Amino acid sequence: MAILVFPVPTEPILWASSPQIAIQAEPPFFSPNHLKIRLDTPLTWLNQTREAHSIVADDCQSRSQCSFDSGVIRPDHQFVLTRLAPGSYPYHCGLHPFMRGVLTVHTPPPPSSDI
Repeated sequence: MAILVFPVPTEPILWASSPQIAIQAEPPFFSPNHLKIRLDTPLTWLNQTREAHSIVADDCQSRSQCSFDSGVIRPDHQFVLTRLAPGSYPYHCGLHPFMRGVLTVHTPPPPSSDI
């Protein structure tokens, strides 16, 4: 029996605007697989494979209400997430649970008031 382990990077990639995560057929499967975005920044997952996938927040397994669940994303289709509260959101493909990623939403600091 083989166990596949795919590490999630410890340092997230920070995108300023219009971030996109590619769904791929090979590891790391979600590229980037750890992304940090600002509050109110839309995020798009694009399925670049020949198979259907889904994007499901890990909290969907333990709560009656989950943070996000894309449903099935067919090949060459996308899922857009428009708003999440600040926090860390581990997620996986509901059809292929070994495909994993982490999304971190943060509130940008207020603008400095230089006088």
